[in-house]
Amino acid sequence: MFLTCLSTFGLLRAAEPLPFSSELTTVLSDRYPHGVEDLKLLEEQVQLVAAQAVPATVEVEIGRSIGSGVIISKEGLVLTAAHVIGRPGRRATLVLADGRRLKGRTLGAHHWMDAGMVQITDPPGDLPFAPLAPEEAVEIGQWVVATGQPGGILDDRSPPVRLGRVLAADDQWICTDCTLVGGDSGGPLFNMRGEVMAIHMSIGPEVVHNFHVPVTEIRPVWEKMLQGEVWGGEVAERDHDGNWAVLGLAGRTINERTVVTQVFGGFPAEAAGVLPGDQIVAVDGQAIASILQLTETISRKSPGDTIHLELMRNAHVMELDVMLSSIGEPLPGSFDPSSSEAQPESREQP
Repeated sequence: MFLTCLSTFGLLRAAEPLPFSSELTTVLSDRYPHGVEDLKLLEEQVQLVAAQAVPATVEVEIGRSIGSGVIISKEGLVLTAAHVIGRPGRRATLVLADGRRLKGRTLGAHHWMDAGMVQITDPPGDLPFAPLAPEEAVEIGQWVVATGQPGGILDDRSPPVRLGRVLAADDQWICTDCTLVGGDSGGPLFNMRGEVMAIHMSIGPEVVHNFHVPVTEIRPVWEKMLQGEVWGGEVAERDHDGNWAVLGLAGRTINERTVVTQVFGGFPAEAAGVLPGDQIVAVDGQAIASILQLTETISRKSPGDTIHLELMRNAHVMELDVMLSSIGEPLPGSFDPSSSEAQPESREQP
């Protein structure tokens, strides 16, 4: 479910958990709303959560890559995904919902967990931020709210707000049916008190299965990330001068169809004319049935290779020759072939 918030939310600044009435507590604990009054209570609470969530949700720009994040302190500490920041000491720009652009530096990252930090270098006095959720159990069916900046900042759109429920969870991940697309990586997942309970870590190959790393999992390594330490996975361990081939798009698998959800500016897919909504049918004559298969196919190529891309658009087949470029960090919202995120079956079947 999508809910679009007005830009006036950007004028609000809040960092306190939202209260629950006894009536709302009952609605949230039921399996589903039982009538119009229940729906009204749920809607009112979602609006309050959105008013707290949207101002604290930021776009994270690092080089040519764009992801999402959330400000969690008045001092300007931002939580995001490890694959968004890559490594410490990189220049970052944080774009607020009200359009302000703040400078920052990347801190540490845990790549196995897919959690990272950015520090705003000169935080303003009116900086919005969101509270962190306490140590508490995540319940199956629990209502949650996701925000992010998919596709970057748009003049007529504040960070989209999506309502969903927890489908599954363990100590290391939460799976929800909140819809996520390319660019949402690193954005926050809120509980119904308006507290940050997790960070988007994996856009699943199916629209109703997306994964988030819980704040409770991040807390034990908090100080290590503040100190700029990076660990976990080949991204952290390999030589950062190394590059791999990149097509420059994000997508998802829908009914065994590979559908493009985002095309990144300045990369080969955009130059060749690929558009969001296109279905990737084949690469070099090899049928493509999933976004994971597409990622694995491109990962076997080298920068400078030309691929023959067959796609479907509006029921018409198109053929494009695309020369791959190189990149040193995975693009937000796309699978990193060197990490466990390229093994979605381990997360889709908890």
